[in-house]
Amino acid sequence: MTLLGLSGVAAAWAAGQSATVTTVPSPAVTTKALEVQIQTQDMGQEVYCYTWCEAVGGGSKSPFTWDDAISSKFKMTGSGGTYTLSIPDIAAFYGLTDTELAGLTKLGFIARTTDGRQTSDLFVNVEQGRRDVYGGGEGTQSNPFILTESAHLEEFATTPADWAADVYVQLGADIDASGLTSGIGSAASPYKGTFDGAGHSVTGFSVTSAKLGVPAGFFNVIDGARISNLGVADARVEGVAHVGALAGIARQGVIERCFATGSVEGNSICVGGLVGENTGATIRDCYAAVDVINSDDYATGGIVGKNSGLISNVYATGSVAGKDYVGGITGANYGTLSHSVAINSKVSGGHDYVARFGGNGNARNISTSNHSWDLIPTSADAWSQHGDHATQQSAATLTDFAGFKALTEWDFDKVWEWAEEDGLKYPRLRGMANQSCTLPSALLSVITVVEEVGYADTLSIEFGPNPFAEYLRVACSEPLKAVELYAIGGQKVAGVVCSGNSEVTIQADALTPGIYVLNAVTLSGAAHTYKVTKK
Repeated sequence: MTLLGLSGVAAAWAAGQSATVTTVPSPAVTTKALEVQIQTQDMGQEVYCYTWCEAVGGGSKSPFTWDDAISSKFKMTGSGGTYTLSIPDIAAFYGLTDTELAGLTKLGFIARTTDGRQTSDLFVNVEQGRRDVYGGGEGTQSNPFILTESAHLEEFATTPADWAADVYVQLGADIDASGLTSGIGSAASPYKGTFDGAGHSVTGFSVTSAKLGVPAGFFNVIDGARISNLGVADARVEGVAHVGALAGIARQGVIERCFATGSVEGNSICVGGLVGENTGATIRDCYAAVDVINSDDYATGGIVGKNSGLISNVYATGSVAGKDYVGGITGANYGTLSHSVAINSKVSGGHDYVARFGGNGNARNISTSNHSWDLIPTSADAWSQHGDHATQQSAATLTDFAGFKALTEWDFDKVWEWAEEDGLKYPRLRGMANQSCTLPSALLSVITVVEEVGYADTLSIEFGPNPFAEYLRVACSEPLKAVELYAIGGQKVAGVVCSGNSEVTIQADALTPGIYVLNAVTLSGAAHTYKVTKK
């Protein structure tokens, strides 16, 4: 064998014991890490691998001597006749130039020991990996594929070979996703790779799927994938079952530091703002401001329709409307859900299992250290006796940084940050673009009136009783023009024209219990607002 340049080795090779070789991936790919497994007779615990480039650019290349193999670089793991060698980077391992790597088509291997035992020659074919496609990169962990424009995203969404577990993808810019006709992955060919949004967003993703059994989302189905640092903004996703803005089904994997805004609609089971059904993935440090509608069937939630995996450190602010098993965070929870907050603009349903936080509250619902806004609106006269309402908190607590941080125990040093913009205060993901306050206007209106109490230094206004039942009396040190009551959603529900009177009474026996805004206007035009409670 001229590759070794050692005549004595040729005889040893001829006497090599029989063996077989398999690789992952198979065939080997120049841009991917390679795992080589040799099966042969038991060669003991200390086995090494001599390897060379059998076919490269029309010839061969043996960068190592026979004796080089007796070192830690070439030591194989395993025992009992099954031995493995890991090659993280083919070009670096063999010392190949770009030209040599481009011409590599076959690798050779021999398993050997220090006492002279060895296998016969073993060969594996090599294919060229995808290089400099999309916006660049090789799809590896150290050099991921880069997507920077709509054409890249559309090509990626129709290239199942790049959905594999060993392919890494990263966004290099915000991308308009309105040209996609379907999400990434399918039930038969799920997305398994690593997708790093790098703080960017895909915007305008809009799809409609009318087929039963076809999940719908930006990722239709993920299985073992890792999706991080990604925003799915202004999405509109419609399907039958298993519908979510980010993913229709998450079988296994990790979704972290992601957010979604827009709308999601289904008419069967498992519809969620972020994920339709989570059967075994971990979802953490995410939020959804997605309006979710699923009026015909079971399991509808602001984050996940149905959960059997792990969810932590999430919040939802969108409206959720379903039929049964409806909740601000999850419709049906059979997994573990912790340190999360429901701050939805509305949660409503037509059956018994409808609640602020989660639709079911049975023993299979593992819910710990969770919270909900106590005044989440609902279409029913009262919340059902079933479901998980978590620990109810006031709007003032949920919009106070110290209070929110103490409740959630989230990492506001590295993962989250507390934003204050135009008088609005809210939690958002650190280092992520395209975020804005998504807290419900009803919650913000309550905070506004709480903050305005006591603003008038020269005006004296008294009102009571508070809480009130059948009436509310208002007295002012100046003549009044009008006194009005507003629901927290902004609708006027009662009022009196005062015509200069300084004391009036508002009849309120027809109002439902809850928080209202009292607006008192004097003849001079000064308006003052207060928070009052109907019991």
